[in-house]
Amino acid sequence: MKSLLNLIRYKNLAIIVLTMCVVRYGIVYPMAALTPLGNIVSVELQFSLFHFILLVIATVSISAAGYIINDYFDVSADMMNKPEKVIVGKTIVRRRAMMLHWIFNAVGIFCGTIASIAIGHIYFSLIFVFIAGLLWFYSTTFSKEPLIGNVIVAALVAMVPLITAVYELLPLNFMYKYILISRFQSFEPILMWCFGFSVFAFLYSLIREIVKDIEDLEGDAAYGRNTLPISLGVKNTKIIVLGMYAISIVALIVVQILYVAELFSYLYISLALAVPTIISAYLFRKAQTAREYHIVSGSLKLILIAGLLYVVLRNVFI
Repeated sequence: MKSLLNLIRYKNLAIIVLTMCVVRYGIVYPMAALTPLGNIVSVELQFSLFHFILLVIATVSISAAGYIINDYFDVSADMMNKPEKVIVGKTIVRRRAMMLHWIFNAVGIFCGTIASIAIGHIYFSLIFVFIAGLLWFYSTTFSKEPLIGNVIVAALVAMVPLITAVYELLPLNFMYKYILISRFQSFEPILMWCFGFSVFAFLYSLIREIVKDIEDLEGDAAYGRNTLPISLGVKNTKIIVLGMYAISIVALIVVQILYVAELFSYLYISLALAVPTIISAYLFRKAQTAREYHIVSGSLKLILIAGLLYVVLRNVFI
């Protein structure tokens, strides 16, 4: 069981669950309830808790299947980069790993289909089929190419808050459509908030994926992978990543200037996001060994979690 949990990256899956819960209960629900519809109606979530749980299971299952298939095809490189963490072929035989991959995909697509039927858009289930296929091709092909594999992973991370928002907002729009139109209101601000979190997740995940490629440079090169640091060299890759750090810091400053209206948000974005990003960029610039790059990767994950906790803490203190 311990090997299985490590294989499916249970900590990362817990972050996915947290993300989806934060979007539902920290963004969609409070913002929908505050939508100015006068005394006409009290806005309530229309996507049931049962179907939300199915959506979470679908997302987590597809992600778990992706982690399994990635490890399945990366055994050789991982034996050089991090032999102590290799599970497929050691504690879990390869055939069983492949079987688990298909089981998780089947569960994910089934639950995603039920959730899609619940919002009246069964064809949305194709999203889960597409992501499952994309993760397969990422593991077999795209992960070996410079940048494209990094972009795919970052985009999939960014999709988590957006998928949650879409499945929540479609039933809300359907239920309150005519009232919203009559009062010239919409739930668009909710979508914009979720989109902002998706952009945040994309930028930091993309940086983290490239940092991990530098960390795994030796094993990737030995087994013929053509990642960005192998293709352009570590020096040039570090310049690109530092540029991404700069974009992230500028984006946080822009958010503070244009969208932050209260002291808590200003302080939180500054102290929990901007300052740690600057520190992470400094550590990255100075990093030389795989261990040092691993520390940078860990710092980026903590910043991503801090971004999620912002919503929770903002609802508590404001």
